[in-house]
Amino acid sequence: MSKLTFPIGGIHPQDAKFSRGCATEVLPLPPVVYVSMAQHLGAPAVPCVAAGDNVKVGTVIGEPAGFISAYVHSPVSGTVKSVGPRKDMLGNNVTHVEITVEGDEWEEGIDRTPDIVSEIPTDRNAVLEKIKMGGVVGLGGATFPAHVKLNPAPGSKADCILINGSECEPYLTSDHRIMIERPAEIIIGAAIMQMVLGGCRCVIAIEDNKPEAIASMKAALADLDYKNMEIAVLKKKYPQGGEKQLIDAVLKRQVRSGALPISVGAVVQNVATALAVYEAVQKNKPLITNTMTITGDLLPASGQHNYLFRIGMPLSFIAEQAGGVPDYAAKIVSGGPMMGKAVANLDASAVKGTSSLLYLSREATKRKEEGHCIRCAKCADSCPMGLEPFLINRLYKAGDLAGMEKASAQDCIECGCCQYSCPANIPLVDNLRMAKGQVMAEIKNRRNNGK
Repeated sequence: MSKLTFPIGGIHPQDAKFSRGCATEVLPLPPVVYVSMAQHLGAPAVPCVAAGDNVKVGTVIGEPAGFISAYVHSPVSGTVKSVGPRKDMLGNNVTHVEITVEGDEWEEGIDRTPDIVSEIPTDRNAVLEKIKMGGVVGLGGATFPAHVKLNPAPGSKADCILINGSECEPYLTSDHRIMIERPAEIIIGAAIMQMVLGGCRCVIAIEDNKPEAIASMKAALADLDYKNMEIAVLKKKYPQGGEKQLIDAVLKRQVRSGALPISVGAVVQNVATALAVYEAVQKNKPLITNTMTITGDLLPASGQHNYLFRIGMPLSFIAEQAGGVPDYAAKIVSGGPMMGKAVANLDASAVKGTSSLLYLSREATKRKEEGHCIRCAKCADSCPMGLEPFLINRLYKAGDLAGMEKASAQDCIECGCCQYSCPANIPLVDNLRMAKGQVMAEIKNRRNNGK
């Protein structure tokens, strides 16, 4: 299959994949972990343990609180020290279960051997239940509970599942590494999801700046010889990993405003999610680990890492294992530089979707003086959603809510392409995020009032 990409907008920032050659290292266990109950999209889990309880690796410590929610499991063995509020990495108070680490005893039934289990189960409902009980969520950013996405509503049917291996954000390399190091497990996880969705076509999409990952995944797919599954090579372009952009690139289908990918017959899951599905279904291992990148614009090669971490590990502990926070770091970001979030609290803990600790220098984070819009339309040219950011920005400043909705502010994916392209250094993504929030609140209010 030739190289593919989405047709509207997008940018080409330097990929800065400095840690691409760093093999994944397993982090040692910390003395204590703090496991958040709010590490998935939807309602936070409800703690089902209390101070003094003994837990093992894989013990359920949080139960779903609604349809869109997920189980949370202990990533360590030890004693529950407390259950209560604690600051997350954004500085918000969230319920955490604090566990003192005592050894490393796992729940019975979890297969920790390296043996590959390639036979695909055929009981759809049993597989969905395993994915649900394993607390598997999407690891591409949104952390949407996987069992919900893989079970479309009646009347909806997927004819293709896209496995997202684009990892288009600069700096990040954790997905790259698992595609090199664990390709068979990813492909088996994809085949399991393919079975759950009725045996539809499966496309594993990888950007062309990852030739080693492409070769590794192609070789594993050839060995496994699963049917109706292929590798698609994408052109390097940001934000290729967005659901709507990936669907347009591979399937040439456009998801309309306010609709979900299933409306055009597609389901999108990340390569790390496919790996988590494999472990939950074939190994009975809940989602208690993930891979993250430690990187930065001025970080020396010796400070670059890809780590296999357990959820609940304090970020300060992870940073210490990587050699400490660099003196030059003006900002620490969780995620990539385009859509990641600044870490307000390094004492916070890693969650299922944590993908990086990105250290950025003052030069990389310094905002240039804002100028006046020169009406060059570069922001509109770069918008992958076909929006007019300059117009939405003007309407936001004017407080024109109806105008913002008419200009489709609610469709902004907050990718940052507009701000990256703006020669006047206008904080477009910040203002569009605010505009989107106001419009979405108005739409929700109308829906609640039956209008």
